[in-house]
Amino acid sequence: MINKYIVAALAAIFMVLTSYIVKFYLILGYEFSSKQDEWGQLGDYAGGMLNPIFGFISVVLLIKSLTLQNEANKNLNDELKENKKNDKVRSFETLFFNMINSQKELFNSFRVEFIVNGQPIKKIGVDAVLEIEDRIEIIRNHSKNDEAVRMFLEYIDTTDQIFGVVRAFYIMAKMTSEKLSDIEGFSAQDRKAHFLALINFTDFAQLRLIIISVQFMNYHSVAYLRNDQEFISVLEEVGLGYNSY
Repeated sequence: MINKYIVAALAAIFMVLTSYIVKFYLILGYEFSSKQDEWGQLGDYAGGMLNPIFGFISVVLLIKSLTLQNEANKNLNDELKENKKNDKVRSFETLFFNMINSQKELFNSFRVEFIVNGQPIKKIGVDAVLEIEDRIEIIRNHSKNDEAVRMFLEYIDTTDQIFGVVRAFYIMAKMTSEKLSDIEGFSAQDRKAHFLALINFTDFAQLRLIIISVQFMNYHSVAYLRNDQEFISVLEEVGLGYNSY
């Protein structure tokens, strides 16, 4: 781009000098002078003709330079924003996957005591969830009232085991919505990707326990999950929902 303006400047110089020679040497027949003052007049003439042209070219180059500088600043700002976003993602994902590991450990220690043939039996993790589902099915066969299921869950959860598992999941879902919000520079697609990761890295039995809790219980954590539309849409996308029981 700058070469174009250099060519224009050289062309202007050539045209001014050529027009002077054609006018005074070829047309009017003047001879080349050896007087310094007449050569000075030539300089004044050339300067008077070229200075406005050079001034215009200088202004154009200045505007072009400012435009390029603004573009460079914009690209730099975009790069800084992207780097800042990447730093946020790295920080978030470090915490996110650490919490997923903690959630796995919490669910592995999840235990509930049931009465079987008059004897208390403790079941752990997946076995506990399977037993809860079997008991809910029995209750549903006798009553369609959600209150009966809720009372059963409260009865077996005397040590807040279910509450703790659900709360751990709720914290991660809420953190995803807040840390990856539009205000923080993220999009719905960013949140969706991490909601999918949360669902996929959560034990399926634990997911079923969370769905049971959201459907029947009244914790603050389940109220949040029940009303988080972005999370619900992702849950439904993988074939799950809050009315499975």
